[in-house]
Amino acid sequence: MALMTAHAFNARTAYGVSSDAIGSDKDIEVQVFQRAIAKLSTLRGPGFSLTGEAAEILSENLRLWDMLAVDLLNKDNPLDDKLRAELLSLGRFVRTHTHGILAGNGSVDVLVDINTAILKGLLGQPGEASASATQAA
Repeated sequence: MALMTAHAFNARTAYGVSSDAIGSDKDIEVQVFQRAIAKLSTLRGPGFSLTGEAAEILSENLRLWDMLAVDLLNKDNPLDDKLRAELLSLGRFVRTHTHGILAGNGSVDVLVDINTAILKGLLGQPGEASASATQAA
């Protein structure tokens, strides 16, 4: 399940995935979500404080979801309409929740869970999504 078409997938640059990376668009998507999850995971835990670095990591994740939204709205996107609508809705939740974190409310854990659920889907391991990712959708 490739989420993004090649023309809109400049997220690899935002997350430092080499343009020399070998693989399909799906492989690159997997790398981008893995990197986003790794960065967000550094913000987990009770000691979270909104530093400049934390704000940048949250902003990078928003850029990833913005790029995903742009591609989902592209008429050439191969995903079916229902899945595209669900992913767009999830993207709106990510935006709202991220702004809540930036305002001092909410947990980064939810964003990690959502990105992990997307990654599992890309890897063909849909299984059970975590409770917070399910509640977000």
